Amino acid sequence: MIRPTKKAVLLVIAAACLVVFIGGMAAAWHNRHHMICPDGKVPVAQMNGILGQTEYRCHDGRVVTTS
Repeated sequence: MIRPTKKAVLLVIAAACLVVFIGGMAAAWHNRHHMICPDGKVPVAQMNGILGQTEYRCHDGRVVTTS
């Protein structure tokens, strides 16, 4: 059997990290205009809801629930 060298293992790990990083950047770019609150502002508060849902309180007092 051929044993992988330390350099080859580190290159595979570095390549995997690079792929995950690029995937995260692509996901962030794709969702850059998605806002939780309808007014486009950042939520005022975040609370844990029932069954793993997250509740966000917006500036206008509205509560938005996400899964």
